[in-house]
This record gives sequence, structure tokens and C-alpha cells, in this order.
Amino acid sequence: MSALARLSRLLAADGRCFDVAIDHGVFNEPTFLGGIADMGRAVDAIVAANPDAIQLGPGHARLLQDRPGKEKPALVLRVDVANVYAPKPPPEMFCELLPDGVEQAVRLDAACVVVFLLSIPGRADLHRQCVANLGRVRAVCERFAMPLMVEPIAMRPTEGGGLGVDGDVERISALVRQAVELGADVV
Repeated sequence: MSALARLSRLLAADGRCFDVAIDHGVFNEPTFLGGIADMGRAVDAIVAANPDAIQLGPGHARLLQDRPGKEKPALVLRVDVANVYAPKPPPEMFCELLPDGVEQAVRLDAACVVVFLLSIPGRADLHRQCVANLGRVRAVCERFAMPLMVEPIAMRPTEGGGLGVDGDVERISALVRQAVELGADVV
């Protein structure tokens, strides 16, 4: 299968994609699980809403892929895990690739894989790790004709001590540009 064939399953006819992300369990943050504790029911509800894609971790991908019939959203497989979402982030933040993520995506017939490109002030180490992850995944994606989705997220410290999304258009634009230049097929 070619990367273009996989992308055609992901993107609507207008080239856009409505991807519902419910891969939140991989981040080990209990506050993210409201409404998706029962993943079977969550996937049922989302499939019924008819999005273009559903973003899942490897452990829940079968809830979508084992459904009979051709009419179902495409699978976007999360192949990394980060610990940046806690109300008080740990002193050592990470973004780690899951072993053999792209190969799992091929076996699961995913339309693409997704990885982070995180930017947090004062955390160049985390950003460097994301760039390295992206490069490693990009190389494997090319070998298996698997499209790569990059999720660029600019974050900032919040008053409560955690991190929140930074809406600074310049920071976001720079991350999106970096993602594309590093090989993202979809942002």
C-alpha cells in the first residue's frame, strides 16, 4: 500500500480531516479520562458521529479496527507518550516513542501515525527529544509507506503550576513550519 492510498483514507474529499483524539490514557493523567473511561462506548459514540479519523493508542486500536464493514473512520495511531499534562508536571519531562510503533500501525492497518512536537519555555531538552523522535519515526514511515502526522503543541506555564496550551500564533506557526520541514505529511 502506498502512503497516498493511506492518506486518501484519512482525508476527506476536500483535503481536510476531522480527527477525534481519544488517545488520552497513554498520558497517565486521570483528569483526561472523563467521558472516555469506557472506551468501547466512547468508540461507538464517535464512530456514530462519522468523523474522518479516530486517534487511539495501540491498546485500543482494535476497538475500531475489528469493526466489520468498510464504513468506519480511519485509524490514527499514537506512537509516543509524554508526561507533560499533569497538574504539576514532574521535574523530568519526557516524550518517548513506543517500541515498533510504525510496524504496529502497519499491522493494524492504520491510515497514519501521530507524534508530538512539543515546545515549552525552558525545556529545550524536551523539544530536542521530540525532534529526534520525529526524525526516527519519519525514517521508519518512509520504509513502510506510512504517513506521519505531527501534533505541534506550544505550551506555557499556568498560574496553577501546570502547563497549558499557548495560543501565541508566532510560536505555533514556527512549530508547524518545523514539523513540515522535518517531514510531516499531516499537521
